[in-house]
Amino acid sequence: MEKIKNLLIDKYDNHVLPFLWMHGENEDKIREYMRQISNAGIGAVCIESRPHEDFLEERWWQDVDIIIDECEKRDMKLWILDDKHFPTGYANGEIKKNHPELQKMFLTMKQFDFVGPKKNAGILLKWVLSGRPNVMQVGVDQKEEEEVKESPIKAVIAAKKTRYEGIDEQTLINLTDNVKEDTLYWDIPAGDWSILVFTETNDGGEESTNGYLNPIVKEATDVLIDTVYQAHFDHYSDKFGNVIQGFFSDEPRFGNIKGPDAKIGIDMPLPWRPGFEKDLAAKLELSVDETLLKLPLLFREDTDLAATVRYGYMDLVTDLYKENFSERIGDWCKNHHVEYIGHVIEDNNAHARLGYGPGHFFKSMAGQDMSGIDVVLHQLLPQQNNSFFKSMTSTGWDGEFFHYALAKMGASLGHLDPKKQGRTMCEVFGAYGWSEGTKLMKWISDHMLVRGVNQFVPHAFTMKAFPDPDCPPHFYGNGHNPQFPYFHLLIKHLNRLGYLLSGGNHYAEIGILYHAEAEWAGKAMFVQKVSRELTENQIEFEIIPKSFIENALIDRGSYQINQQQFKTLIVPYAERLPLSLLQRLLIMQQAGISIIFIDGLPISVSDSSEHDQLLEALKQQVNVINLKEIAAFVDSSASRLITDKKLSFLRFYQYQQSDGQVFMLFNENTVEDMEFKVIFPTSTAIAAYNPVTNEAYRLKNKDGLYDIKLAKGESMIYFEDHANIFPLLETNERKLFETSLNDQGWDILFSGEGLSEKAERQLQVSELPILGNGDAYSYFAGKITYKTEIMKADTLTIDNASEIVIVYLNDQYVGTRISSPYSFDLAAINQTNKNQLKIEVINNLGKNQRDFLSQFIESEPLGISGNIRLLSSEH
Repeated sequence: MEKIKNLLIDKYDNHVLPFLWMHGENEDKIREYMRQISNAGIGAVCIESRPHEDFLEERWWQDVDIIIDECEKRDMKLWILDDKHFPTGYANGEIKKNHPELQKMFLTMKQFDFVGPKKNAGILLKWVLSGRPNVMQVGVDQKEEEEVKESPIKAVIAAKKTRYEGIDEQTLINLTDNVKEDTLYWDIPAGDWSILVFTETNDGGEESTNGYLNPIVKEATDVLIDTVYQAHFDHYSDKFGNVIQGFFSDEPRFGNIKGPDAKIGIDMPLPWRPGFEKDLAAKLELSVDETLLKLPLLFREDTDLAATVRYGYMDLVTDLYKENFSERIGDWCKNHHVEYIGHVIEDNNAHARLGYGPGHFFKSMAGQDMSGIDVVLHQLLPQQNNSFFKSMTSTGWDGEFFHYALAKMGASLGHLDPKKQGRTMCEVFGAYGWSEGTKLMKWISDHMLVRGVNQFVPHAFTMKAFPDPDCPPHFYGNGHNPQFPYFHLLIKHLNRLGYLLSGGNHYAEIGILYHAEAEWAGKAMFVQKVSRELTENQIEFEIIPKSFIENALIDRGSYQINQQQFKTLIVPYAERLPLSLLQRLLIMQQAGISIIFIDGLPISVSDSSEHDQLLEALKQQVNVINLKEIAAFVDSSASRLITDKKLSFLRFYQYQQSDGQVFMLFNENTVEDMEFKVIFPTSTAIAAYNPVTNEAYRLKNKDGLYDIKLAKGESMIYFEDHANIFPLLETNERKLFETSLNDQGWDILFSGEGLSEKAERQLQVSELPILGNGDAYSYFAGKITYKTEIMKADTLTIDNASEIVIVYLNDQYVGTRISSPYSFDLAAINQTNKNQLKIEVINNLGKNQRDFLSQFIESEPLGISGNIRLLSSEH
């Protein structure tokens, strides 16, 4: 395979573009950091203006001049984060300062409850228009009242009350014309009634994005483009498309409320724009008056009619976001010969909701040239794959989402959208604290790679004085990070596998329907539920949105999206789905494509009342399977990895290059090794590539079965070796003798910071000690050197170490490992019966810095804490 041959001679392209935080440092510091980044094997950088006080002013352009000069000297590419404040949408303050009419706008609902009959009742609406004052003043600190702008009434609707926050949709009455100045006048009929007042306002949304642009208004996006994008083009037009590769958007959002729990149908301000009711009326095929009458159903009830209104609203507002924000920026970038990348907030299922989210992940990425996701703040941790777990946030993280949906969702878009060219980017490593060292970074990297992510934005390099409290870890740390001299090994791993897993096609025959449209209209199963069943059984798939399915090319027994052929589509349980999608599924089933519904069929259609015959036809033709049975059901028809035992932590990725298939295997368990037999989905002979040692070799097999061993946290590449050009891996048939070195004498030397007054820098011990657990070394950061004498041996294995391990034998360098497996081949070193072994172990800064973010990652003992074993063919 050509790409494997290239890797073996260190020939590959760049797949890494880390953030570099700009604070206005002096020229020497900027050049020093660019040198360190380049020397780490990184070929691009993304400058972040968030902490720079003079963004878009003279000092900013001076600093960017220096960055560009360094990029040109070092053959590096430059990306630019596209706003002054996080998240994107602030437009460097221009919206709030000069274009307040283009700020985020919301539709809000205020409810009043009254009991009739009451003749000539007057209901005061003054405070609905101007906001609630501070009426509770006893025992609280007095605060200066903020001026609240008057919010015009859009509609006043009454309905019979059925329960607390429940209404009878058959009794809706439009009372808007009954409002005189600040009072509603109405003869309240007998019974319990709710009066629902709807206003348009710029206030009441997410506080941190107050004054941000309205992403469903093109003129608002143009302010961001003119302020940031055009300003950079005006300064550096000759660099666009060569040195300057493009712009990075960071977590733009609707921002109508804080957090991910912003599913349509709850009481919250809704994204809006002037005249939105006309757009919604056209979407629902109703008059404007009929649409206004149905506004309460955006917030209340769970009926078919309410589902239709909510689905129509969400489909419209996400289309408007796509067209007026994502695609508008993307078009500008295309016209100026640069690319547009970045990510939205996907956390805890926000990707299909309002609030933190963009409403629909796939639509929100439409204008971008790469698919994009991120993991920060301990969202992704080994073995934290079951539901929610407590960490940085008060609500916790949904481990099942982060393990089984996020990366696959991102990679699926990268594979299926031609604009993305097979590229999926992930912002990685950010804000985990100093306790995140190379071991965890390598695990996160492999988690992403084995799901199809092939571009990486490490977070972050900061030029501020060490220790910068802003979201560590920081890779260089102004020279204070003892692991940074080995950071290039992690970068090399990312670049090697990013190169190998690009330029071809992901191979998957199964699609899983993306659940956004289902959740908008009722009860819905998250896509990660199905994803988990397939992932844990090593069955490949893509997550596919409605629009991609409706535009797929259908052939007999298959459907095609961007050159990828699928035979099966799995539909997670949905109470309601759109009419056009259900019609499409029926056509696909009739064309011989397997359509599988999980746990039941929809009870109705989300955007039409004409569905009885359609649902009956589906019932007669498609399969309905229990969630826990889906892997077994598709097993016989799917291309998959076949193992001789159940391995729920084994991850599998199948990728087609022009000259053969590549298979990535990853033991995602960081506690236990794996040993198993496997049949790859090919009849061609298989060779292996080790991305850590950069070696390739053919494997022996018996009747198509290969013996595979993966240490905890280990990844390996297997590929089709059509020409048998790689050497056969010779296995030692002689009996191997194992010797433990833990109970023999060692000299131990500490070189670093954080030793207590009681600590000795040199120790002589008769057996290997556990260090750093409440002893004089508990604050240590640096290098621990272990020396001992050993007999002649073939292999050295260390079961656990924290974290980087470098081995020398008889003063000859053997190798370096930044994570498990810590296995070293000693056979090539000249040995006698007595040999000097030296092991250096370099830990992360977590124990030493003890920063706030590090509390969420368990601390390991220092140095070597596992068994040290020698394997030898001679006893």
